[in-house]
Amino acid sequence: MLAAVRWSAVVGLVMLCGVAGSAADEVVASLSTAHAERDTSAPLIEIWKADRKLELRQGEAVLRQFRVVLGGQPRFGKERQGDERTPVGRYYIAEKNPDSKFHRFLGISYPNIDDAERGYQRKWIDAHEWADIFFANLRGDEPPWRTPLGGKVGIHGFGSRPFLPIDWTAGCIAVSDEDIEFIYDHVPVGTAVIINE
Repeated sequence: MLAAVRWSAVVGLVMLCGVAGSAADEVVASLSTAHAERDTSAPLIEIWKADRKLELRQGEAVLRQFRVVLGGQPRFGKERQGDERTPVGRYYIAEKNPDSKFHRFLGISYPNIDDAERGYQRKWIDAHEWADIFFANLRGDEPPWRTPLGGKVGIHGFGSRPFLPIDWTAGCIAVSDEDIEFIYDHVPVGTAVIINE
């Protein structure tokens, strides 16, 4: 259902922007490329919220597993700014910040296209915000992080805090400072991030 709505919206945006002929074909080709299967030799981060576990893989090999803490409301996926939920879905590393107050920060591409579609259907964002999120994800850029859906969600360190077995972030995934060093050094911008409930 969401995919059909997205495709019809893309066609509408293409028509609205006056894109025709080969330019429209380029948009469709970009969509196909953006949704193609990932390079199986590239790094991949997969997170299981219920198990509080992050796995870093390189191709089929598991490089390391890490213990994580989540947002203050760890059940269910993030929907809005301030809900303290950790997103659920398919994302990518959109930003690397070596000087975060949490030691290192890997910003993920929340909100993604599915998040934008859900927010638009619920009238939390308008068509312009939906389009900004859609095209940022299509290009593999950092999506807008200042909409009612929230943003600036990522994987970061504890920021010199000791480990506490409680979920304390505003929606991010936190690992120890030592662990974020390892992850940060092994993943480029664009690395796929899968977050499971």
